[in-house]
Amino acid sequence: MQLLLIDALNLIRRIYAVCESQYGAQSQQAIEHALERTENALRKLINLHKPDYALAAFDGETSWRYDYYSDYKASRKPMPEHLNKSLGRFAKVITNAQVNVVRAINEEADDVIATLAYKAAKNGVSTVIVSTDKGYLPLLSDNIIVFDYFNKTPRTSKEVQDKYGVNHQQLWQYFALVGDKTNDIPGVAGIGAKSAKLLLNDYPSVKQALESEPEGKVQSLLTKNLADYVRALALVSLRTDIDLGISLKQLRLREDAEHITLSGRQI
Repeated sequence: MQLLLIDALNLIRRIYAVCESQYGAQSQQAIEHALERTENALRKLINLHKPDYALAAFDGETSWRYDYYSDYKASRKPMPEHLNKSLGRFAKVITNAQVNVVRAINEEADDVIATLAYKAAKNGVSTVIVSTDKGYLPLLSDNIIVFDYFNKTPRTSKEVQDKYGVNHQQLWQYFALVGDKTNDIPGVAGIGAKSAKLLLNDYPSVKQALESEPEGKVQSLLTKNLADYVRALALVSLRTDIDLGISLKQLRLREDAEHITLSGRQI
């Protein structure tokens, strides 16, 4: 069995950005071409991965991260209004391609996808996550692939090691140490990429580094700013424990694919 999980806005916004550069901002032509290219992308993804089940997840109205940290994504540019008003049409293109659209009211698509991928993998279901978002990379496993549609390649643990110098299981800890500028999440003051890499090369986890060598230079900075690390780790880590109240059967690739709205409760 194969499950295809599409990070909808990640795909749509990147396709739209190309169309906007070609046809101009707020151009109806950009929207029409983005719709057409999204339809083509879905067809290619289905032909390539041949899923039995599929969904495209959209963000809800808000998420717990905005309540937990008020500056979360504070500097991120809002979605172009012209595109935002057309999202219903993009959702229709997706369901017409036999892919279900899922939106949890108070959850981000990333957490919905991570939860479904984690639960599917535990039950032996092969899962493909379609996104360029680096936040999914710690989920890589024998049963979970992260696929970059634009480069037409799967993301790999070797890619993580080459780029960040840590293994993919450590990546959320790495982001918590150095921060994630993309989402306006600060890391630990005084700890940069080099020291974070060295720490996680010497120890399998931050917890073990603190227990084994509490007086080390980086460990001392961590101890002093532990609350910042804990906050950052919570923010950068994707949730895999949301009770979505949805079954795999509902996600079957089918002609009557639907738009499913979920409450989403963490358990």
